[in-house]
Order: sequence, then structure tokens, then C-alpha cells
Amino acid sequence: MLLLEAADLARGASGYNGRMIHGGLRYLETGQIDLVLESLRERSTLLKIAPHIVKSSRLIIPIWKHRSRPVWLVRLGLLFFDVFSWGRTPRHKKLSKKAALAMVPSLSSENLSCALTMSDAYAEDAERLTIENALSAANQGAVINTYSPVTEVKKLTGGRLSVTWKSNGECFAASAKVVVNTTGAWTDEFLASFTGGDPALILKAKGTFIVAKAFPGAPDEPVFFEAKQDRRPIIMTPWLGLILIGTTDQQTDASPSRIGASESEIEYLLESVKQSFAGAQFDRSDILYTYTGVRPLPAAKGPTHKIERRHSLYQHSGDLYGMITVFGGKLTTFRNLAEVVTDKVFELLGQKTPACSTAKEPLPGAKGLIPELKTVSEKTALRLQGLYGARAGDVLALALDQPELLTVMDQDTGAIGAEFVFAVRYEWASTLSDILLRRTILGRRRDQGERLLEAFRTIARRDLGWSESKIEKDIDEYRAYVAAARSILSPLNKAPLNKEQEGGQA
Repeated sequence: MLLLEAADLARGASGYNGRMIHGGLRYLETGQIDLVLESLRERSTLLKIAPHIVKSSRLIIPIWKHRSRPVWLVRLGLLFFDVFSWGRTPRHKKLSKKAALAMVPSLSSENLSCALTMSDAYAEDAERLTIENALSAANQGAVINTYSPVTEVKKLTGGRLSVTWKSNGECFAASAKVVVNTTGAWTDEFLASFTGGDPALILKAKGTFIVAKAFPGAPDEPVFFEAKQDRRPIIMTPWLGLILIGTTDQQTDASPSRIGASESEIEYLLESVKQSFAGAQFDRSDILYTYTGVRPLPAAKGPTHKIERRHSLYQHSGDLYGMITVFGGKLTTFRNLAEVVTDKVFELLGQKTPACSTAKEPLPGAKGLIPELKTVSEKTALRLQGLYGARAGDVLALALDQPELLTVMDQDTGAIGAEFVFAVRYEWASTLSDILLRRTILGRRRDQGERLLEAFRTIARRDLGWSESKIEKDIDEYRAYVAAARSILSPLNKAPLNKEQEGGQA
């Protein structure tokens, strides 16, 4: 198997998500029962195969009179969850108004009726789910090529498909009987680049999150509340010592490479927080940065939040027979989607589908016991164990011959230099952005990793052998990304495009 990724792993919507591995409560209302059942099943599976990344969490749902869905309706949905998660998670509970305010003091008390709690799951470092799935594939013999954009897919004599891609300025080609296209929000652009423009398969819906300083009385657990303006669900989640608030849901015709948060989205989220957390001392100045992902939904008419979130498989015909385009789906259900696609691949090959083991096979960081790390501080040990799980010892092994890699780069997290080298040597990181945003997750914290730039220079020069020109180019591009993410006083759509924003199709 060959994976061709146009940019870095998790550089699209997979790296710009809400961190929740949830059961899909809101999909009950639109009758997507099969998606809810799939989500519940996959949530349970991820807790087993990636316990170092996916953790159980309690979700708090405040209910206000006259602007929330009635409590009986929400409880009915939660009873459904209780039944289909029986024996695996605690049952939902109802809290009085007093108990709800004790739990989240900043909640608006006016017309607050009660709150409900339910069991859910959460992935603080969700990007690493993508990394570990790539590692798992590589361990099974797959070849992973990042920064290798596909430029053409065409039929060869004999029925095979030829795939051409670029890497480091050179062109390469390979052939296969079956090609799977998972270009997400770039699906239509990608197909149009070599077909001349097929009918649109997707509708693009942008979702923006704001990342802010935690305010007094901020929740210690995720809170799922309705926006007063349109009753859309929003989640406020404690994240990396900050709070993550989102998401919006707006249709867009723009290229995903040029999409960022808009002024209207920021105001929408700010207003939603002010209405539901009237006790919060929270305003625009508390926002540290934003990020935006683009959902590839099935092409349909109507409000984006009412379009189904199920995955879709499109089997091409004619000159592209043998190619499957996959779009839609959710972070929670990625494993099952991969299983469905694999079944389709074997069907096209005319072969018997082997038994799937991914629902039981732990991801690499969950294989074996998490090692004790006695050569580093407790803070560093906990960090490495949380990010890498059973592979934490492999990170430290880099320092056996290079003890300087044990130097703590960031006092707040206990991050050490070995993590940068490990990301490049063993996890396909090629740039500073790859390291900070999608391997170590240090670029998601309060200062977005700016304090680490000098440490990066030293490690890149001394331990990675990178040229001065590459180092400076990486730093400049990362700073441009950070500047765009902070440009919240004016629409980000007008901010200068930078390499990190460009992303690209797989």
C-alpha cells in the first residue's frame, strides 16, 4: 500500500477539530440513528485501542427555559445512549439548577432550569490519532509519502490506474488496480485538476474554533450548549490549560487552501458565550487565536448543519474505473470508515475480504505497558507517556548517545529536545510546523510555541543537520501561520496566505 499525502499528515480537517470523540447526540434529532449507533460503538473501540490518546469524559448539558430543547426531549436522547452503551459507561444524570451552578459557576442563571450529564470521550491531542494510524499502517508494510501531491490519475491498458505525484521537485508514478481518493475538502478541486471537472461531489462547510484564556468559573469539563441565536450546538472544552470554543457551520465556495475564520464567526461564538456564560468575565481580548477546518459534506441543498454527517463512497466509472472517492464522516468514526473502504477495495479486486482486526488491534502507542521514565522529571515523564504511550521509551532512547536531547525546552510542559528529533526521524515530520502543530502539539498552547524557536534552531542545526536556509524558511513560515491565527480583529479571509494555510489534497 502507498499513501500519498499532499502536505503533512492531519494538516486538513483532521487537525482542526473539536477534540471530542462523541456519540453524536445531535444526530438523533435528524434521525441519523445508524450514525449514532456507529459513533457509540467506535467511541468504545477508540477508548480500547488508543487509551493514551482517547480518554473518557463527562459532558455537561445545561437546559434553559424557553431557549433550549425541552429537558424531556434531551433526556429521551440520553436514555437512548444509556441503553446502547449499557455496561460500558455510566448512565446520564440530571442536576438541579443549584448543582449545575456549583459545577459551572459562570453559567447564566437566568431561566436556567437544570443540567444533564452524560458520558463521552475526548482526545486532547487528536492529531496524534492520525500519526499513530499512519505508524500502524507502516508497521504493516505501507509506504507513507508526505509532501507528495498527486497530479494525475489515468487508466492504463490492462485496466490498471497510473498515479503521478511530485516530491522534492521530481515526478514519480506508480500503478494499481484500485486507487482510493481521500482528499476531503479538496475533493472537487482534485478531481477537476485531471478530469476537466466532474459534477460536484461535496459541499464545503467551514467550522471555526476560538482558543481563549480560561476565565474565572470556566468549566473543568466540556459543556454542550445551544446558541441562543439559532439553537445550534456549541461545545466549550477545557484544553491545554485554555478553553476551546466552537464550532461554526457555514457553507463556503472558497478553496479550502484559502479559508480562515471570519469576523462574523468570531462574533457569533463570542455572543454565544456571553449569552450562556453571563457570569464569565470574557471578551474579545481573551481570545488567543483561532483555527478553521472545512467539512466535506455530500453535495445537497439546505442548511449545512442539517446535512447528514455519514460518510459517502463514490465509485468512479469509465476511464477512472478502479478509483473510489471517499468523503464525509466524523473523527469518531474514522476506523469504521477505513474498514468499509477496505471491504470495497477487496470487492473491486475480486478477492475475499480478510477479517478486520483494527477494532481489537491497539495503535502503536497502546501496544504494551507504558514505561516508567526515571531519567526525567515527573512532568516530562507524564507528558511523554500521554503523547507517546508505550513508545515513550523510544523517545528517551534518542538521548542515550546525545544526552543534550534530555534538556527541557519548555518549563510549562516539560517538553524535551528529543521530541523534535523523534518527530522527524520516526513520525514523518518535515518542517517546524509539522513538529509543533501535529507531533508535539506545543504549537497549540498559549504562546503557540514561539518560545521554542531558538531551541528549534539549535536542534535542527546540531541534531537534524538542516541547512540554515531551511531553518530560517521554516521559522518564517511558522511565524506567518501564527500571525494569521491571531489576526482576529479583522477577517482572517483577507490575511496574507502562508504555506501552512495552503495545505492541499492527499
